[in-house]
Amino acid sequence: MTATTLPFPLTAPWRRWLPALAWILGLGSLAAILVLHIESVQAARGIHGGFGFLFQPAGFRISESLLNVTPEDPYWMSLAAGLVNTLTVAVVAIPLATVLGVSLGLLGLSSNLLAARTAALVIAPLRNTPVLLQLFVWYGLLLRLPDLRQAWSPLPSVLLSNRGLALPALHGWLPYAGVALAALALGWRARRRWSGSAQAPAFAAASTAVLAAAAIAWTLLPSMQIDLPVKRGLGLHGGWQPSIEFAALTIGLVVFHAAYIADIVRGAVRAVPVGLVEAGQAMGLTPLKVLRLVIAPYATRVALPPYANQCLALVKNSTLAIAIGYQELMAVINTAITQTGLALEGITLAVAIYLTLALCLGGGLSAWNARHTRHGPGDTHGARLGDRAFWNAAGGKARTLRGQAVSAVLTLLLVAVAWSLLDWAVLRAVWSGDPMTCADMTGACWAAVSENLPLLFYGTMSEAHRGPALVACLALLAAIAVALGARRMPPHLRIALLTTLFGIAAAALTGWPWGGDFIGPQRWGGLLVTLILAIAALVAAVPLAFALALLRRSGSPAGSLAAAGLIEAVRGVPLVTQLLFASFVLPMLLGGGVSKFSMALTALTLHTACVLAEVLRGALQAIPPGQMMAARALGMRPALAYACVIWPQARRIAAPAALGVFVGAIKDTSLVSIIGVFDVLGAAKAVVAGTDWRPYHVEVYLAVALLYLSASLALSRVARRMEGRG
Repeated sequence: MTATTLPFPLTAPWRRWLPALAWILGLGSLAAILVLHIESVQAARGIHGGFGFLFQPAGFRISESLLNVTPEDPYWMSLAAGLVNTLTVAVVAIPLATVLGVSLGLLGLSSNLLAARTAALVIAPLRNTPVLLQLFVWYGLLLRLPDLRQAWSPLPSVLLSNRGLALPALHGWLPYAGVALAALALGWRARRRWSGSAQAPAFAAASTAVLAAAAIAWTLLPSMQIDLPVKRGLGLHGGWQPSIEFAALTIGLVVFHAAYIADIVRGAVRAVPVGLVEAGQAMGLTPLKVLRLVIAPYATRVALPPYANQCLALVKNSTLAIAIGYQELMAVINTAITQTGLALEGITLAVAIYLTLALCLGGGLSAWNARHTRHGPGDTHGARLGDRAFWNAAGGKARTLRGQAVSAVLTLLLVAVAWSLLDWAVLRAVWSGDPMTCADMTGACWAAVSENLPLLFYGTMSEAHRGPALVACLALLAAIAVALGARRMPPHLRIALLTTLFGIAAAALTGWPWGGDFIGPQRWGGLLVTLILAIAALVAAVPLAFALALLRRSGSPAGSLAAAGLIEAVRGVPLVTQLLFASFVLPMLLGGGVSKFSMALTALTLHTACVLAEVLRGALQAIPPGQMMAARALGMRPALAYACVIWPQARRIAAPAALGVFVGAIKDTSLVSIIGVFDVLGAAKAVVAGTDWRPYHVEVYLAVALLYLSASLALSRVARRMEGRG
């Protein structure tokens, strides 16, 4: 059929959109085929798909939620209770993480070198160890608190024990809170309208409204009741009693994300132009007013976008509650999938809800950011605060006797803490022996690590396979050392050495060429799993990320839209959800027989590639378009131009940020234990699961944390070195 016989002419716009239409039809057909295949697999197992199960009785209880849900209630009410738990964690953790992060960030900018170094020492291990590992540590520490009869009471009517935290509860507060918020909103609106203008009538009217709202709120006060927790018998009655799981999750998320927020605050303050600070000082402002009126508004505009990312990351990391038994949304969905077998429907609900949360939270923070930046960046010329000490730049902190006294007290406090840690970890430590030996000592029980090294290194591998596994681990560690540390080695020699080391590792596991046993992924465990997962995920993610970045920047509307949709969907959904998707759905797509290692590797590779693709896209955008045009003018094909001209420059620009993604990918390998992959963290959990070594979980987890910390610090050092070259 020619173009003249078509019902519409094939003009230039139609020709441009035909490939896009073909892309859309192809992707839609592929998605439909996959969904139909999954439904057929579920039907073969006697499982009828659809979302009708949401209206069936759930059959399990939500032990802790602001919503009262019983086993007789339908699934949708259980999901709603899980969502409320997730939002509760976010509402409690985000403000606390913000306050702690701002405090650590300002402490790191102090002119007191000791205070700044202390903040750096606190932040470094928190940033460079997996959040799941930190949750386990906090959970174990809280379980070692005194029992209810000896509960610690830091404040009146506040009790802390191994059953959780008990706080006073306020009943009947919702009407009062609504009226109070309305009064605050009216007062803020009146202040903005009246400030700096002569609109006295409007201010008077708004003030009257505020006073009226305050009067209504005062009349509602008698309806409120304060419920205090009281010990009765062997339990507690009254008040609000969040569980140990909630407390461990909240503390872990607060501390972990506060470390990132501290770096955001420090970078934002250092970006403030010195001229603005000097102008404030010239106007006679005190240091605190310079901080409040000059530094804080400018730094807020700089810090808002990365701060929004941390808020989104905190909400996504709340899914790790599934590992410590707190029933938030993902844990409830996982239970529903296990009971009904409807993996596709359950994961679809999880993806839809978390993407909605990400869009709502991200949209709100974006609107806040737009409001703060509507007047432009202000003075962007001249020097920044940079390396200047924070308090000196804010107005000068004189070396008074009070300042020296504060420094002396801080020094003594740090020395006391350092000595206590040294005494516990080294001087009074037990390095070998059985649990009874540790029970008689008051120091650290490193025997829990030394006596369980085979389990941590090899997992449940047999004695015959431990030798080849050790060879493979040593070869992989040597390859990592060569890749990161051999700076002066010629490139061809480095490639040859890396190929040799990877070949040794492969030969040790396959038994070729000397005819040994083949050790498949199903038998791997411990450190070997962590190393192979990290290396394989990073190696596979780099080309996939480059392809996604090129596709998103391509001229094809459908190709760009497909790449953008995949990247944003993967980045917006928690990695735990993606791991569960791979665990439940991949066996249905591939007909079973998929190892858990392969599922974990697929999820990690896709997640790392999508995050890395945005880094590479930013680097590609930083390269002038004339570079490609010059390469094409020299007769290079597009593939050759990308390989010889564009990619070397993009790699150099993206290297520091890409290594940050690699650090995150290494920490993310700890999450595979959630789907049953026996990595080094899973081995540590197995060690402390026994009654003998359970009291010494801190030592076991600290040993695992040292492994992740070493890898993360090595990559961070490489990133700083590359940044210095740039």
